Amino acid sequence: MPGPVSDSYDPEFGTGANAQEVTDAITALRDRATKALGTDELENILEVICGKNGRDVTLTIRNERELRILRFALNRALESI
Repeated sequence: MPGPVSDSYDPEFGTGANAQEVTDAITALRDRATKALGTDELENILEVICGKNGRDVTLTIRNERELRILRFALNRALESI
């Protein structure tokens, strides 16, 4: 008979450690975006969407890995709306 299921089990990623790796990768990209914006202050998203564009900002996606992580995070955001 198998042993008890670990408390760190995550239904999608298998283990809490795997989920943490996903979180860390998304956080690293979010932190780069925050640095490019120059502030960690969050603005009302409807005001951002309906408002003016603001200053030009450049953030380079360095490789396919980062782009795939970003797409994953954006898909998750869309699922939560």
